[in-house]
Amino acid sequence: MSPQAKRVEEAELPRTWPQEVSHEPTLKIGEVTSQLRREFPFLASSKIRYFESQGLIEPYRTDSNQRIFSLADVERLRFILIEQRDRYVPLPQIKEMLSQLDSGQASQDHPGRMRALPDDARPTPGTRIHKDELAALTGASLTEIDHLIAAGMLIPDARGRLTAHAVDIVRFSKMLGESGMDLRSLRQVRNSAHSHATNVVSQLATERARNTPVAKERVVNESAEMATMLTNLYRALLTENIDVQLR
Repeated sequence: MSPQAKRVEEAELPRTWPQEVSHEPTLKIGEVTSQLRREFPFLASSKIRYFESQGLIEPYRTDSNQRIFSLADVERLRFILIEQRDRYVPLPQIKEMLSQLDSGQASQDHPGRMRALPDDARPTPGTRIHKDELAALTGASLTEIDHLIAAGMLIPDARGRLTAHAVDIVRFSKMLGESGMDLRSLRQVRNSAHSHATNVVSQLATERARNTPVAKERVVNESAEMATMLTNLYRALLTENIDVQLR
C-alpha cells in the first residue's frame, strides 16, 4: 500500500461485490487506469471519478483525501465498463445491478442477465398494455406518460393501449430527462428512429409481399438484424462525434 494511505484491515472494509477479491486499498487512480486501459483504451481518470460521484464505486480515502483503490474496485470498474460497452446499459441500471450483486439478490455468475426491470415483469413482445400498467412497470406518473404521448414518443392504438416497447421508451426517456435532455431532443431521436424504420420496411417490401409463413419469419429475423446493425452504427457515430467535440 502507498505509505500515504492508512492501513485498513480487510474486516473493516465494506463487503461490496465482488466479495472473493481483496478489498485492501493498494492502488492509486493512475495505476487503476493503466490496468484497465489494456481493455478500455480510452478510459480516463475523470471517468473513474465520475463513476464515484454517481455512487457506483467507493474507493478508500486517505487522511489527505487521496483515492486508494482495491482489486475489488478494479473488478467493479471492469464490470461497469463492460456493461456500458458491450450491452449498452445506462448507468442507473448498472447501479441497480451492482446493488443486486452487493445484496446477494443476483448471482455474480450471471451478471449480464440482471436488469433493473426483471425479465419476468416485462410484457411479452406483441402484447398491448394500458397506461396504468406502464406506470406500474416504469415508476412514471400518468402525467409523465401523457406528456410522452403528446410529444409523439408513445403512440397508443385506437383503444388507448401501448406496445410492449413502451416500457423501455419511458424508462430511457425518464433517465435522459433526469440527465437534462428535453422533450425536443428526445423527439429528434424518435423522428430518426421512425425514418430508419421506414427504410428497413422498404428494404423488406418484396419479401413481405409474398405473405407466406416462411416469408413472414424471414422478415422478422432480417428486420431484427438490420435494427441491431443500425443501433451499433448509431452508437459508434454518436460516441465518435462526442469524443471529437470534447477533445
